[in-house]
Amino acid sequence: MKFRTMGNFAMLILSIAGLQVQAQTYPVKPIRAIVPGGTGGPVDTSARAVAQALAQSMGQAVVVENRPGANGIIGLEACVKAAPDGYTMCVSQMAAISINPIIYPKLSYNPVSDLSPVALLGVTTDGIAVNSSVPAASLRELIQLAKAKPGALNWGSWGNTSISYLHLAWLQQHTGVSFASISYKASDQAVVAIGTGEIDVLLNNTASFRRGNMQEKVRVIAITGAKRSANFPGIPTLGEQGFDLDFPGGVGVFVPAGTPREVVTRLNGEINRMLADAGFVKRFLAPSEIVPSILTPEEFAAFLKRHRDTAEILFKTANIPID
Repeated sequence: MKFRTMGNFAMLILSIAGLQVQAQTYPVKPIRAIVPGGTGGPVDTSARAVAQALAQSMGQAVVVENRPGANGIIGLEACVKAAPDGYTMCVSQMAAISINPIIYPKLSYNPVSDLSPVALLGVTTDGIAVNSSVPAASLRELIQLAKAKPGALNWGSWGNTSISYLHLAWLQQHTGVSFASISYKASDQAVVAIGTGEIDVLLNNTASFRRGNMQEKVRVIAITGAKRSANFPGIPTLGEQGFDLDFPGGVGVFVPAGTPREVVTRLNGEINRMLADAGFVKRFLAPSEIVPSILTPEEFAAFLKRHRDTAEILFKTANIPID
């Protein structure tokens, strides 16, 4: 009996030693970073910046693999089905994590149980903007204008599941105003439309309102999230203007569920070191209006839960039929 106990103890010691060796040697081969979207967007550029920095700090190549299609489902499915060994991670926008399970009840994966959160790269800064011809310098003034002319102002979006439409539905319910909703196939088309005056109002990433001569064509009147934009410091947030809606976009890093804890911890530490580097943030995140968020995996999981809960409330508010 004593021999068996000593044998179990020895096995435990060897197991702990094996984990320590794995943590010290990981990674021993290239890592794949799946982006559930196309090239060139904020998520893709963020993923490539992280991949480059991780390759330098961890001594192994990090290869970005774009898997666009189906609102991010194709890429996330590939991540979920990958071996949970630390050699596949996924860099995704929050909408694909929080909104897809609502839109697609028969989704083949569960982002809560099938993915492990590693790190939140940051939240995106979105802004509500009006065409320069609209006589409103704040969200309060826009609401007053809409009350005076019900349905006369157009609010653009890229579908009734887009973040712009969800904010529109929430504002209409909480203020009693009425906007005419105009939908486009993509957010870039909506940005062009507000620049030409085809639509009056749009919510989108504030970086889109700084391109070319857009600042001459549109006026940003409110910022989403808890903090003001560094590029629009004079524009108050929704909260500062009395609208209690905190549903920012964001970009996060995930791995398949079951990935060893020490690997998740290692990746989280490496990524958070990048986010603490002002030079990295200025070069790679600030142009896309991504505000870095240094969170532990547990804190990131809590953020995701709040985000999902808010998404469910917004969909109920918008009364969007789900298949």
